[in-house]
Amino acid sequence: MAARNIFSVKSVKEKKYRTLDIGEYAKLFGFPEGKFVAIFYGSAGSGKSVFALKFADFYAKNIGKVLYNSHEEGVRQTLKDRIVEHNIDAQRLYFGNALSFDEMMHKIKRNYYRLVIIDSIQYMGFSYAQLKQIRETFPKRHLSLILVSFGSKNQPQNAKDHFHASDIKAFFENGRLHVISRYTSRPVSKQLFSEQVIKNQLSLSFN
Repeated sequence: MAARNIFSVKSVKEKKYRTLDIGEYAKLFGFPEGKFVAIFYGSAGSGKSVFALKFADFYAKNIGKVLYNSHEEGVRQTLKDRIVEHNIDAQRLYFGNALSFDEMMHKIKRNYYRLVIIDSIQYMGFSYAQLKQIRETFPKRHLSLILVSFGSKNQPQNAKDHFHASDIKAFFENGRLHVISRYTSRPVSKQLFSEQVIKNQLSLSFN
């Protein structure tokens, strides 16, 4: 039987969607569906990777298994330092050491990941066609994607199609986060990171 593709107003109103309770992060993103796509973008050192890592830790602890495909720095000492510094300890959080697209797809097929993070899409060479391929390969799975990207305030670098396909668009600049989300009624802007006097490390705060 062909999939239904025409809905009345009444049927749309009555349709039940599976949304995620993402705790404090809902103040920024709203309550996304279980198959959302987000793009985190900004210049180097803007805080996007730290934020993505902390979000991955939360997601793995509260929602399901997470694959963090680390391309920009791989699985190296710098990643270990960041994990220790920010108390990342979720048992369902796994790191891919610069997995290629085919390797990543193989891991997703063999494991029921609920969230896949690619950091960054430029280092991986992750194309819009590959984004579509993931969606077509797992049409029924509640699999969300976060794409970490370089970029300016206007849009990510060489990722125009990724940007427009994303439900959540989060721009990081000097520790400040600007969000446009399909799951909120208006844009949100928050100062999330403050520099610590010692070690000059970033610490996340929702205050």
